[in-house]
Amino acid sequence: MLRLAGAATPMLGADRASEFAMQGVAAAAGLAPEIVLADSAQGFVVTRHVSGRVPDRSDMRHPPFLERVGTWIARLHAMAPPSGLPAVDFAARAAGYLEILQLRKPQLLVADIAGELTRRRMALAPPANVVACHHDLHHRNFVDSGESLFVIDWEYAGPGDPAADLASCIGYHEFGPNEIDALLAGYRQDSVALRARLEALDWIFNCLWFGWNAVAALAGLESNPELQHRLAARLTG
Repeated sequence: MLRLAGAATPMLGADRASEFAMQGVAAAAGLAPEIVLADSAQGFVVTRHVSGRVPDRSDMRHPPFLERVGTWIARLHAMAPPSGLPAVDFAARAAGYLEILQLRKPQLLVADIAGELTRRRMALAPPANVVACHHDLHHRNFVDSGESLFVIDWEYAGPGDPAADLASCIGYHEFGPNEIDALLAGYRQDSVALRARLEALDWIFNCLWFGWNAVAALAGLESNPELQHRLAARLTG
């Protein structure tokens, strides 16, 4: 399977060195396809093909499947990330996207969101631990072979806050209490502190998603105005 980096990759903050290192350790643990050939300068990676189906959004409402997803995430988080990789901070990355937007096309909405992000960043304590994270746990990045789950697209992976990784999965799929319960049942970790951190990171992840989408549109990628409207409403409501 060949994947080529798009021209917008540098602006969007993908890190090829982290991608290849993180997918390499995940593949060794049976969590991702094995890398056959990778070239960061040329911007491509070739991995072994994994047979299976890509889950759809309805699968992400099915408790038994969500428990499998939670178990996959727990296995990844049990791994130490490769040394020397930069840590990924969702709030810092979101702030970077908003800064790009303000430089390219200043908007009062973006300025208001950036101000609220600053307030929430200051209120959020640093993570208790930093682990191997994928950071882009959308259902389209999973492949279900029937017996195992594999995850692709590691370009935003790196050392990070385990709660932020969970928050990406929760935020992408707009999980309610039942879905979160099923995800954490498979994750086999649950606490009042984790739930509170997930709640705090939910807004920050939506801010990250809003910023990524807007910067991607500036770079010429296809935009989704309806999604951006929903995200803006969540961030300002």
